[in-house]
Amino acid sequence: MVHYNKNERYIKYLCHFHFDQDFFECHEILEEQWKLELNHHYKKVWLGLIRLSVVLYHYRRRNFTGAKKLFRHVITFSNDSNLLEMAGIDHLRFHQIISDLQLKLQNETEYHHFDLPLNDQELIERYQNQKEYYSSFTEDLINKHSTRDRTDVISERLKQLELRRKI
Repeated sequence: MVHYNKNERYIKYLCHFHFDQDFFECHEILEEQWKLELNHHYKKVWLGLIRLSVVLYHYRRRNFTGAKKLFRHVITFSNDSNLLEMAGIDHLRFHQIISDLQLKLQNETEYHHFDLPLNDQELIERYQNQKEYYSSFTEDLINKHSTRDRTDVISERLKQLELRRKI
C-alpha cells in the first residue's frame, strides 16, 4: 500500500519539516490528517510524526521538560519498523537519529536540525519538487504558537472540562 505518496498533507509536512523547519505547521497539517484518517495503522504513523514535530518544536525553544515528556512516544514510534516503512522512512537510520536526539535532550544541548531519512525515491521527488514554494527557517518560527488565535482551543478545553465535571 503506497498511501503516503498520494497524501498531500504528508508532502506538505515533509516540505515544512525539511525546508522551513516549521514544526508548528507540521503538527497542524498532520493533526488534520490524523483526525480524518480511517486506517488504524496510518493513524499511528501520523501520530508518531505529529509527536516528533512537537518534541522538536519544544526542543528548539529550549523547553526541555515539554520535549522530554513527549519523547517516550517518539521512541516507541522509532522502534516500529512497520510504521516507519509505511511513512517511507528508513527505520535503521531513523532509530539512530532518535537515539542521538535522546542523548541531546538528556544533556539539554543546543538544537540542530536533521532531515528525515526517507528511503522512497518517489516520495523524495514529490516533496523536493515543492521546494520553490517554501522559504528557509526564520527565527520567528521558534515561538509561532504565541501568534495564533487560540480562542477555539481554549473554548474546547473549557467545554471538555465542564463535561468531565458533570460525570
